Amino acid sequence: MQPIRCGLRIAAVMMLGAALAGASAPNSPAMDDVDRQILEGFLEHTRAVPERISADHVRELVADEAEGLRWRVLPYVEMPLTAYEITGDEAFLDTFVAVFANLEAALTEGPDGYLGWYGKALPIFQDPENPDRPIDVLINSFGGIELVSRFIEHIDADPVLAERYAAERERYLDLATNHLFEKWNARGNYVELGRRGAIYRTHEGLAPTKSHLTQPINKLEDIARGLLALYRVTDDEQYMAQAVRIGTFFKRSLALPSEHYEWTYWTPAGAWDIHPDNPDQWKHWIGAEHRAGYYGSSVALAVELYHHGVVFDETDIERFVNTQLNQAWNGSLDDPQFFRVDRSDGPRSGSYIAAGLAPWSDRLAEFIYAGERRDSRLENAGHPWQGGPAARGWVHGRFVYMNEARDGRQIHAAHGERFRASETGGALLEELEFDVESPGYRAPRTPAEMRPMPGGE
Repeated sequence: MQPIRCGLRIAAVMMLGAALAGASAPNSPAMDDVDRQILEGFLEHTRAVPERISADHVRELVADEAEGLRWRVLPYVEMPLTAYEITGDEAFLDTFVAVFANLEAALTEGPDGYLGWYGKALPIFQDPENPDRPIDVLINSFGGIELVSRFIEHIDADPVLAERYAAERERYLDLATNHLFEKWNARGNYVELGRRGAIYRTHEGLAPTKSHLTQPINKLEDIARGLLALYRVTDDEQYMAQAVRIGTFFKRSLALPSEHYEWTYWTPAGAWDIHPDNPDQWKHWIGAEHRAGYYGSSVALAVELYHHGVVFDETDIERFVNTQLNQAWNGSLDDPQFFRVDRSDGPRSGSYIAAGLAPWSDRLAEFIYAGERRDSRLENAGHPWQGGPAARGWVHGRFVYMNEARDGRQIHAAHGERFRASETGGALLEELEFDVESPGYRAPRTPAEMRPMPGGE
């Protein structure tokens, strides 16, 4: 019966797309046969996820390269959630439970008693004195937090589902709160910076220039997304407070040279970022984001906080749209060229596209969801990666996000309002609130330029 039910749901999605074709949402075309084939290919790949992402596969991958979990496993694990959000087919919740059980089977206990996915660091992060040392990875933890929290959101919305998955809910929350979140605070990786916000930094056991390093904006986005999702299912204000502080750090790192924002891929935050062998140098280089995916993730941090009604407002979104349309992309549908946000180094490889901004720009939405990009999705619908994890963001944006966020609607505004209405939440937002004024922020190129300098350990 499930395939029939799923088929009926797809038909409902097609009718919804047709209804929205005449609505005010930017570029919301009716779902046609091409869309249906892309979606059906994605759903077919989704059903195979538990078999593809087996417990043995996860163990072997993590042992060899721990951070690979974030980039080569979690994109598959997210697929059943997206499939459920599009179709409403509860079988995909079972698919999520099955594949996440394989991730749970690959958890191991670290020296401090916290569960995690421990394995070798990426080669560029490895400590030359101990390259095989098992390490834990921040973005693995917060990626897992986001996924189980979204699962809980879905089951909490239906009393029948909440009862059916009560055991999973309890187990997932214990893992998310008491291990995947708590360990990083206990280890000192979270650092508050007063009115400048807060950051997370890397852990011990890496190369000297990589340990205790402030995370770049794209990885802070991963962390904040997990924190926001966890707040939505627990109402525990510590998670929203951390996300607000992280977003504030990004906002206070923005330059405003005209009517658009620019920013650096990495921004130093304190003495822990100083090069251990040279007090006049940072551990990391400073410059505009050098990869298209990093650009999209950084913008997503601002957009996600906007959707919760905190830190970033309509003016900020307008400035990010200006960055997209006037800086990062030449606006061409047929001969697109892409650039760093400051237009340095000329045209870049990779699509500097922030899909989260599509509800505010007809042209951007057309570029992402129609024409050559859609044709490419159809052509690759049968490919296990291109039709599966790589297509997930496209199908979610096309069939869920563009409708939820039309007219700039703040999808999770009720959660932000609840936080703002509390005594501590309202006070924090008032304390950190500010508007970016031209010319905005300039990252200190050397430690000597950072005054005051937040302390070390």
